[in-house]
Amino acid sequence: MSQPQASSERAELSFCPFCHQGFQDRVECPEHELTLIPIDELPRHTDRSLDQVTFFLDPRLGRGAPLLGATLVVLGFVVPFVRSSALEASALEVAIDGAGNLWFTPGAAIVLLWILWQRRGRETMRAARAAVFGLALGGLLPLIYTCRRIGLVAEAQGATSHWLGGLWLMLAGLVLIALGSRGFGASR
Repeated sequence: MSQPQASSERAELSFCPFCHQGFQDRVECPEHELTLIPIDELPRHTDRSLDQVTFFLDPRLGRGAPLLGATLVVLGFVVPFVRSSALEASALEVAIDGAGNLWFTPGAAIVLLWILWQRRGRETMRAARAAVFGLALGGLLPLIYTCRRIGLVAEAQGATSHWLGGLWLMLAGLVLIALGSRGFGASR
């Protein structure tokens, strides 16, 4: 059996410095008439702007703030939310026990995560800026309403309610989403 030919005898692949197309056994690019060069001599385009992200958790193009905000909202929904005299509950428990409107808050965060999953290009993200802001507002209103209702019920019962970390995490997440909606799809 014969051994494979030496690498020097194989056809060498060279690239056009303009279009970056690879060609075998050529000296010039047929379209641009430029001398072909090896791959390691190709110019790098570091100044090119990013138009699309491929990784879901990529914070570039203004995705970082909405992504972090949605994560904080979902986390805040399951950690302790309110404490009264002898009772401590998460927003999840409060929603299950009768404050059905509170489901809109994590629902808005989940829809935002779906938007982040679907929209990875700069222009499609820019088109969704108003929707992202609307989701932040749509998650904030039921949260404010439920907190006010809990406060009124506790006051009527002669008890005091103490707001815990869950509320503050959800509020911080929703504010972060609202502020980040302006830069959604922008390059920085």
